[in-house]
Amino acid sequence: MSCVDDAPLPSSDDESEQVLEDSDTCTPFELEQHFLHKYRLFDETALSLKKEYILSLEKDDSLSRLAAGLTDTSVHIFDISSERGLQQLEQISPFQVAPQKDNPICGLRYMDETPNTLLIGTKDGLVRLFDLRTQKEQARFERDTGKGEQAPKFISSFDRNCNSRLLCTGTEEVCSNVYLVFYDLRERRHMGDYFDCHQGDVTSLRFHPQNPDTLASASTDGLINTFDLKEANEDDALQITINTESSVHKINWHRNVYDKDILSCITHTNDFKIYESEEGDSIDEFDRDKITEAIKRTTEANCNLIDAHSLSDGNLFLLTGSNLNKGEIMRSVKYESKKLLPYANFDGNKQIVRESVFDSKSNVLLTAGEGSIVTLWTAQDNVLSTSSGANKLKAKKSKSHKANPY
Repeated sequence: MSCVDDAPLPSSDDESEQVLEDSDTCTPFELEQHFLHKYRLFDETALSLKKEYILSLEKDDSLSRLAAGLTDTSVHIFDISSERGLQQLEQISPFQVAPQKDNPICGLRYMDETPNTLLIGTKDGLVRLFDLRTQKEQARFERDTGKGEQAPKFISSFDRNCNSRLLCTGTEEVCSNVYLVFYDLRERRHMGDYFDCHQGDVTSLRFHPQNPDTLASASTDGLINTFDLKEANEDDALQITINTESSVHKINWHRNVYDKDILSCITHTNDFKIYESEEGDSIDEFDRDKITEAIKRTTEANCNLIDAHSLSDGNLFLLTGSNLNKGEIMRSVKYESKKLLPYANFDGNKQIVRESVFDSKSNVLLTAGEGSIVTLWTAQDNVLSTSSGANKLKAKKSKSHKANPY
C-alpha cells in the first residue's frame, strides 16, 4: 500500500556492500565507437548536504524553468540559462508550518505552458497549486466526500491534461479500494472518480500529450489502462487494458516514425516493454539482461532503468544507470528497427539517477537522484533553446458504471 515512487530507497553507501562486480564488455575505444552521440556535463547543483533524494523533476514547455522535489518535501526552482546553466531562484514547501516526511512529494507539474504556476502533489491526498511569482498557494485539490463515505487517503501519482483543464490523481490501494480522482483545474472543484480499473497502487498517470481527453494509467497490479474521457461512464471510457504480467513503475506516450501512438513501460523488475496504444498489442519487450547487454555491461543485477524519452526523429531512447560506484555509469540505448542500440554514454555522472526530463528540440537532458544533485547534460553539437533562443551553451570545466467526471 505504499507509494512506490516515494518508498525509501537504499542509500548509495548501503548499496556499495551489496552490488556485484561489474565491468564493461568492451574496451574504452570500442565504447566510443558504440555510443556515437556525445553528451557533456554542462552544469550541476547539489541541493542538500544531508542524505536527501530528489523524488520528482519537472521542466516547463520552453525549457526555461526546472522544479525539483526532495524527500524533505522542499521544492527547488531553477532558471535554465544559456549563459549561467542552472541558477536557483527559490525554495518552497507545500506545507505551511514544517516539512512532513511522512507525506512526501509524489509529483510535480507545471500548470500550463508558462513557468509561473506549479502543481505539487503530496502523499496525503492533496495537490496544491502554487504561484511562483508570489510563492503563495493559490488552490488545493482534494476529494470531497459525503456522509459515511471514506475518502481515499493517499495519492501516489497525478497528471494534468494538455490544455490544463483536467487534473487526475491516482491513489494507493487501501482496503481493496483504488481510485482515479478527477478535478476541474479552472473551476477548482472535484468532478468525479473511477474506481473499477485497478486493484493495486496507481504508480503512473499520463495524459496524452496532444489529446486532452485520452488518459493512460498504470499500477502495481500489472495493468495499463487507457481511457476516452469523453465517454459517459467508466466502463465505456475504458478503451484497452494491457496485462504486462509485472508490477508497473513508469509509463510514457510516444509517437513512432509511422505517426502512431505507442506506450512505453518500465517495470519494477527493470524490464522494458512497448505497446501499440489502439489495440494494446505488444510491440516489443526487453528483459534486464538484454538491456545490460545493450549498454555493454556484464552484471544485470546492477542495471536500473530510469525513463524512456521521445526523440525528434520518431524513435525513443531508454535511459539506464548502474548501482555500481554510486551510479557513475549512466548510458542510453535507442529503440530502432525492433532493437536496442547503443546511443549515448554520459561521462561524469556522480549519483544513482532516479528521475530525468528530456527536451527533444534541443536534445537537453536533466537528471536527478540519490545524491540530491541536479545535472544538466547537453549534446556537444547542439544549441540550448531558451526563452530568448539566443546563445550556445558553453561547457564548464568544473563543477462499475461510475458517471464520467465531466
